[in-house]
Amino acid sequence: MKILKINPNRPEKELIRLAADVIKKGGIVIYPTDTLYGIAANALSKKCVVNVYKIKGRKFTKPLSVAFHSLQQAKRYVKFDKVSTELARKFLPGPLTIILPMKYKFPKELTGGSKSVGVRLPDNKIALEMIRECGFPVTSTSANVSGNGDPITAEDAVNQVGDKVDMILDGGKCRHSKPSTIVDASSGKIKILREGAIKGRTLSELVGI
Repeated sequence: MKILKINPNRPEKELIRLAADVIKKGGIVIYPTDTLYGIAANALSKKCVVNVYKIKGRKFTKPLSVAFHSLQQAKRYVKFDKVSTELARKFLPGPLTIILPMKYKFPKELTGGSKSVGVRLPDNKIALEMIRECGFPVTSTSANVSGNGDPITAEDAVNQVGDKVDMILDGGKCRHSKPSTIVDASSGKIKILREGAIKGRTLSELVGI
């Protein structure tokens, strides 16, 4: 397991490529986001997704979200309507997870058998550039043992799951230091499932829910 210090404002291209190469080869990388440190694996690969569940000790009935580098990329894999497009326009990239219907059939292990998937565009240069370099979406789930403390630093992640991954990108403390807010927009309406870095009142004021 390698721990690489990386500049959060100007991520070194060489380190981004190294992390992306690990993921492309089926490996696992811990990476910083705007909320918490996450576990990145190829979200299109059943084998890689299963490995993430094993690392976290998480039940397959609890789906994983997926991180994209841009809204354009996300739209190739999931369906956006007017409501979710407006939500994305106002809050992404940012600390929000939007559950939306799939266009692409992600592994059932990732979605828990659902026809929808959680979409993340983290407001973090390291994360976005790493995903762009991969060329495919990656898993977006906190780098901890399921149910344990939130990993707001690379050290937090190392202490919980560091011995089970291939590489760790240490970009310092996460900006929000709390989970993303999760909203379900799969039915054309917006329902808050978890209030996190974005307060429910803020969502209500801006999108009228």
